[in-house]
Amino acid sequence: MIRVVRSELTRLGSPSLLLGGIGLMTFFGLLATVVVFVTAGSGSATLPGTQNITVAMLEAPDGMFAGLQTFAGMLGIVALVVWAMSATTDVSSGLIRLLVQAEPRRLLLLGGKIVALVAFTCAATLVATVMVMPMVQGLANSAGVSTAAWQPHLVHTMITGYFHLTLCILLWGVAGLCIGILTRSAGISIAIGIGYLLVFEGVLGMLLRSGQKWLPGAAFKAIASGGSADMAFTTALLLGVVYALAALAVAATTFQRRDVTA
Repeated sequence: MIRVVRSELTRLGSPSLLLGGIGLMTFFGLLATVVVFVTAGSGSATLPGTQNITVAMLEAPDGMFAGLQTFAGMLGIVALVVWAMSATTDVSSGLIRLLVQAEPRRLLLLGGKIVALVAFTCAATLVATVMVMPMVQGLANSAGVSTAAWQPHLVHTMITGYFHLTLCILLWGVAGLCIGILTRSAGISIAIGIGYLLVFEGVLGMLLRSGQKWLPGAAFKAIASGGSADMAFTTALLLGVVYALAALAVAATTFQRRDVTA
């Protein structure tokens, strides 16, 4: 297992993935936070695919994470792309044949990949959080947002916010891994992920109305926010785990049985 994890981490450490994964996630985190504070500072902002962002929400104890929580889906899509590319690149490059020859136990091979991707995603989320937090105070001051409620439990809020955000992004990553293994195409995987987040779930949510909260994207977002008005955190987390286990089961079964010599 250790050799498999090291091999995966070595490939994940390539400049393209570091810039495209960690760099892009950090960029989206910074952009989301700026947008949320600037627009809310003018009164109230209705942003596409999100709830109204008000000054009162930013002044809540966890208001510093409002941008990251509101746009958690964008960060999740980055993770989805990275996880999907990790699975599809092995196939497109032919590396999967060598990997299976070196480690015939395919489930162990897949497990090592997942461990490496989890570590990479946790690091990417940490970098994004660390980069965003120092600028939040300045944005709050410029937007006229009081930070008094942030101070009493600042460390606890930052740790909890990071933990919830990371859980959400990891779930998007697992979805990307499953899609990547099923399609064996990075382009198709990315199109499915972005199309689902921006189009399909929104349309399906309008049709289901009260059932929208049970959809993956809504549940993942509730996890990032530590719960929502429609769903408690524990319920969202349980639902997210169910989705993740189902995705992993499909991915593992496909990876175990598929002919890699074709």
